[in-house]
Amino acid sequence: MLMRSTAGERAPVPKGTLDDFVCPDCKAPLADLRCVACDREYRQVDGFPILLSGDPRFEAVQATAAVYDEIYRRQQGVWENQGRTRELIAYFATLLTRFPSGRFLEIGCGEGFLLTAVRAEERFATDLSVEALRAARARTAARFSVALGERLPFPDESFDLVASVGVMEHFFDIGEALRETRRVLRPGGHCIVLTHVELTLWERLEDKISAYLFPELRLRALARWLQTRLIERPRPAALVRQPIQNRYTTRAARVMLETNGLEVVDVLHTRRRKGLPLVGPWVVIYIARK
Repeated sequence: MLMRSTAGERAPVPKGTLDDFVCPDCKAPLADLRCVACDREYRQVDGFPILLSGDPRFEAVQATAAVYDEIYRRQQGVWENQGRTRELIAYFATLLTRFPSGRFLEIGCGEGFLLTAVRAEERFATDLSVEALRAARARTAARFSVALGERLPFPDESFDLVASVGVMEHFFDIGEALRETRRVLRPGGHCIVLTHVELTLWERLEDKISAYLFPELRLRALARWLQTRLIERPRPAALVRQPIQNRYTTRAARVMLETNGLEVVDVLHTRRRKGLPLVGPWVVIYIARK
């Protein structure tokens, strides 16, 4: 079914930006938000192109987007209260500087905290929530779109660097999303993803043992976390309930990345490197190369 625009939803997209997008399903160019190949018409809301797939497998995306819209309407800076601290964002942004980033894409940009810290010639960002994109646009300039990680609306080999923070566990089809990430990366390009994993029994035991072997590091990490929770943001915040689609171990996540054509070159977590500004042993950063 075509997604047609209604009056009031066709405010012009900034000049030049539509040339950077393609139909998320057939990957053909768009002409005035209409696919030149499959003739599917897309709409925009508040200047954001709504480039969602028409595949019936992703019908649930509308309900998921509504959940996130409500989260962002209800609370500003919501992910700061869930461990996405300023220290973490600064650290993640530093990781990005290791690699060429002439063209950068963030999948699931949320309110734009990482995007604001990224230094790239051209910045693109997607999210399912229009409310999130509004908040991100208020913080920084980028080419925003509402899109699925499984059906990215960009031509092949568009980006030098792709990143996502806390998004991989929410993909509807994780294999397809990772293949799409690889597709839009240029040869030799990198993707950096932060995700939450399920710890194995041994990993949980290993983490407990390290607390006794390196108590000063554990206390230092706790002090940093308390500072961000109690000093920088003194108001208490309830845990945000959000749709989780995928659960995997540290090893299984690596296997998924590599099975879908991304060579993992580094894995970062506090179980291996003490003192990282990550909120728990279940938070893992993967650096992978096409």
